[in-house]
Amino acid sequence: MARKTKEAAQATREGILDAAQTCFHEFGVANTSLAMIGERAGYTRGAVYWHFKNKTEVLTAMIERERVPFIERLRRTTSSRRNTPVLDLRSALLVSFQELATDERLRNMMEIMLRNDLSVESQAMQQLQLDASREELSIFAAAFQRANSLGQLRPGVDVDTVARIVSTSLTGVLYSAMLEPQLFELQRDGMQTLDAIFSAFVQPGVFTPGAPPDALPTDDDA
Repeated sequence: MARKTKEAAQATREGILDAAQTCFHEFGVANTSLAMIGERAGYTRGAVYWHFKNKTEVLTAMIERERVPFIERLRRTTSSRRNTPVLDLRSALLVSFQELATDERLRNMMEIMLRNDLSVESQAMQQLQLDASREELSIFAAAFQRANSLGQLRPGVDVDTVARIVSTSLTGVLYSAMLEPQLFELQRDGMQTLDAIFSAFVQPGVFTPGAPPDALPTDDDA
């Protein structure tokens, strides 16, 4: 009985987050209320408040729900138990682009995050983005450091510089694809951008430009 109660509570929470994302995407963060989210989810306002104290908590949980799998995937690329950090990082990022291109929920969340307004919730979201960017940058640098220790980077390459270039370039692809979907395509431009960067800093033969993603590292490789 306790398990069923816990499962029901989790299902309610997920339903609220799904409804919140729909409302945030349709009306904007500032113009969405907890009452609107509850109505869209089919729950009372009290049910929403039972799970979340305010709209900022809803927004944070919505972002973290999608972000956690991505970060876990990235972290595996730095494993000392594997000797293919370049391939692993490339594959992790390409799979993420594929997911964004084909998963409407992920795309909508990204569009919400790319919008800006003066609401307290949007300011909190911007801080989440800043923290996320720094974490991703650190993981990129660690993956390239591992590659450098294995002799997979070109001589004289600075791993922090490469990490920053990857981060800023991929952010540019995301923004461009969201703003001008008729001109930019996530999977195509994401791969071409990533391969161009890697070709400049990675030793020849370590990866094949244009190749599909390799098998991603698993938890056993961490």
